[in-house]
Amino acid sequence: MTASRLMQHAWEQLLREHGVSHAGFIILESLRDGPLPQRSVARYCRVTDQTISRSIERLERHGMVTRATDPQDERRQLVTITERGRELHARITERVESDPLITGAIKDPEQFRAALLELIANLEEKYEQR
Repeated sequence: MTASRLMQHAWEQLLREHGVSHAGFIILESLRDGPLPQRSVARYCRVTDQTISRSIERLERHGMVTRATDPQDERRQLVTITERGRELHARITERVESDPLITGAIKDPEQFRAALLELIANLEEKYEQR
């Protein structure tokens, strides 16, 4: 197996243990600094508005997020992480960051994250031009 496949397997198992999907975790991640319009959450997650709507509905049913009309623009829905969602996000993040099998080989997490973000941007630029 490749490193990426092994990481994906470990990640999916961790999320299953916490009862959240990959999309659900990314939504919680997008909201950690405050409420966002639903469309902004979709952009952050790189999915369509319809796809994000279904994922947000699932999180809402489990008390992880709330949706409300944006007071500045009644056509938009603001999505907010709840305390329960914040706690779940923190538990998963702590577990990943403290697992030596996952992070042990990463000497500088910020540098590693920056390199991955640059790789993603480069690949998106190349393949979205087609």
